[in-house]
Amino acid sequence: MTNWKKYIPDGTKDILFEECRKKVDIENILRKTYVCGGFMEVKSPTLEFYDTFNGKNSILPQEKIYKLIDNQGRILALRADMTTPIARIAGTKLKEAVHPLRLCYNSNVYRANESLNGKNSEITQSGIEVIGSDNITADAEVIITGIISLLNCGLKNFKIEIGHAKLFKALVDDLDINLEEKEKLRKSIDSKNFTALNEILYVNKNKFNDNSFDILNELPKLFGGIEVIEKASALTNNKSALRYLDNIREVYEIVKSIGLQDYLSVDLGMVYHIDYYTGIIFRGYTHGFGGNILSGGRYDNLVGQFGDEQPATGFAIDVDGIIVALKYSERFYGGVSEKVLLYYDKKNFVEAYKKAQILRNRGIIAEMSLFDSEKEAREYADKKNMKFIKIGEWRNLDGECEENKDSFN
Repeated sequence: MTNWKKYIPDGTKDILFEECRKKVDIENILRKTYVCGGFMEVKSPTLEFYDTFNGKNSILPQEKIYKLIDNQGRILALRADMTTPIARIAGTKLKEAVHPLRLCYNSNVYRANESLNGKNSEITQSGIEVIGSDNITADAEVIITGIISLLNCGLKNFKIEIGHAKLFKALVDDLDINLEEKEKLRKSIDSKNFTALNEILYVNKNKFNDNSFDILNELPKLFGGIEVIEKASALTNNKSALRYLDNIREVYEIVKSIGLQDYLSVDLGMVYHIDYYTGIIFRGYTHGFGGNILSGGRYDNLVGQFGDEQPATGFAIDVDGIIVALKYSERFYGGVSEKVLLYYDKKNFVEAYKKAQILRNRGIIAEMSLFDSEKEAREYADKKNMKFIKIGEWRNLDGECEENKDSFN
């Protein structure tokens, strides 16, 4: 039997040294961005009851959720996403709080991904939720906050694609095709699989009117600038679909009004999780990272599963994805602090410690030597690219040794 104590599970990783520092830097940048926008931070437990994630219109299939049994025989789950626990908190503990609620988070989530597909099972998510507002400006503000968050982290070359979850439903609800055919149609449009789409459309051609056939055939091709909304509007007379197209246009114009339109595009073929999302939806992509680095949208039916019905919208950012993308683009982020090693004789420990505190208060990384030998201490400092300071050479605790003072003034 294999002894696994030296290993970690598939889909997990140890985060060490510089990578760990970078990750903390990114989380702090995101946290500051949210808090400065009036969002309040919350944390949910790593373990939830499985029922929390197994409600109507759950965003994740049950096979993606890690499950275990507690000492009373109840099914528990590792937190599989953050939006659902926040909806639970909003619908219970924050039920009487002033609305709209502006909540934010930085937390790990756990999902059982297929082995060897390159995806992590432990994912660090960072995001915001606006609960209690159905105003289109809430959707626009969430997208704007997402753009500003990515910019603050150092990303420049990215796009946020926006669509509407109800657009596809409006176009197919009145068609004489069964649920299985509608799902095949949805998947082929979302994946932009034109071969599969053509096959479904032509096999069922007699069930479509000309209007619905034309726009469904064009839907996966309708992505780009604001002009695609005009193209789509010319292809349909479906009143609901036209209203949803107007919603997208309105959000786009709000984002454009503050000069962020270069980070925005329209994708009318975005039709994922349509039972979960209820309005504007969006996904963010950038060079160097294979998946979507940001995703979100309006989900007005979730909070009501835990309390009173409340409209809601938000996004989640893949923190590890940001780090991968920044590494790919070779963008520098987070300050690099100067590092010094303080070597001292044991009788000078107090003096060394006080000097270390002075340097640390200046933002300098000051490490106290653990070596008795000066030679070993110098070798250690050289290997770690640190400045070497011998405490006995300091003239006093308010100023530096003549040979070093220029470095730290």
